[in-house]
Amino acid sequence: MIDMAELGSEAGRIETGEIESEICALAGQIAAASAQYLILVGEFDVRRGWAGWEVCSCAHWLSWRAGVDLHTAREQVRVAKAMRELPLITSAYLSGTVSYSKVRAMTRVATAANEASLLQKALDAPAAHVERLCRGLKKAMRPSRRNGVDVDPCVGRWRWDEQDGSLVISARLRPEDGKRLLAALTRAEYERTRTDDDAVADRAAPAPADPVPAMIAMAEMVCDAVKSPVVSPAAEVLVHVGDSEEAGGDHAHFDDGPGLDDETLAQVLCSAVMRTVGHGRLGKTVRWSTTSSSPCRTQMRQLIIRDRCCTVPGCGRTRFLHAHHVTYRSRGGETSLDNLVLLCGEHHRALHDGYFVIEALGDQRFSFFHPSGAKVLHAPATAGDAEDLRRRHSEVERDAIVPDWGGEGLDLSYATDVLITNWQQAA
Repeated sequence: MIDMAELGSEAGRIETGEIESEICALAGQIAAASAQYLILVGEFDVRRGWAGWEVCSCAHWLSWRAGVDLHTAREQVRVAKAMRELPLITSAYLSGTVSYSKVRAMTRVATAANEASLLQKALDAPAAHVERLCRGLKKAMRPSRRNGVDVDPCVGRWRWDEQDGSLVISARLRPEDGKRLLAALTRAEYERTRTDDDAVADRAAPAPADPVPAMIAMAEMVCDAVKSPVVSPAAEVLVHVGDSEEAGGDHAHFDDGPGLDDETLAQVLCSAVMRTVGHGRLGKTVRWSTTSSSPCRTQMRQLIIRDRCCTVPGCGRTRFLHAHHVTYRSRGGETSLDNLVLLCGEHHRALHDGYFVIEALGDQRFSFFHPSGAKVLHAPATAGDAEDLRRRHSEVERDAIVPDWGGEGLDLSYATDVLITNWQQAA
């Protein structure tokens, strides 16, 4: 093992071959550690451990808590999910004989039926060849009219569900139209969950597994016929109250709608422009209020300049934001920057549902707490120990990750034809 303290010193001259050996040994140990990491990520995603804070996805959680770039995090989650169905590749990964780059490429085309042959290729070739081979296989295996796959007619229907009043949509699209729709859903989801105004949209990101929020965002953007709004526009809501001067008084209910408890009324106050209609004991209208105090345009601009995005740690969305009163207006909270924070729609609802608490510290500073009282950090620190990594993966051979490659080139067309023919014959 090389002493890092002596590596750059004049006295500690280390042979180049020894450095080469140490690099390969560490690469194998890192591969074994990353395999364990991805197995845990896959289990964490299945258990939806990331969903406690209403985070968009496991990838967003990794970006927040593990310091991983969002695009890289999406790839890690995809690979982690695929590994759960590929025991041979996972075992080789855990032994440090294949790298993350090779596993990432193989999981794009590997199945339980063909992973053994793919893994053998990965053990005998450099990562660049494995990447090219898997790209070629994916392209060759794509369904098309040439290989007898017919295209179904484009049909679609919608209806209102008679039991709960929800809208039900079903559709079948041509491949090119389907890709266009998925691309639009990906872009709408990006706009809905955007975390950086200057970031370029990740066009390689998969369409959201639950497309409904993205579809709603698409509808809002089309109806407005403008760019997606930074601040979610508030609707004017009529609330009828009983014989009380408080907005949250007894018998509060929506106009021609259900009754409201105090917490629901507080949420309405945050996300809508509200008028209260006061009634006497016999139902006579005795008071018609002006619209409740919402942040003015100047305050909203100041909020956007100050917060830039949803202020909940780990979120960072920059679209469809709400101005939330930390101390509710119904409880005497002021409409001032010391009492206002920007929240996305999901976190605004989560706050009122009791998933977390915001505390105003004064001077436009705020802290976030779990219901248990634990403080939530915006950027949790990460730490590691290279020596601990060596100890935990000491069983990995020093040359485990080095492929059995003799320097020959890759004939992509021949390799893909042979593999696909073998797989078809085996099936």
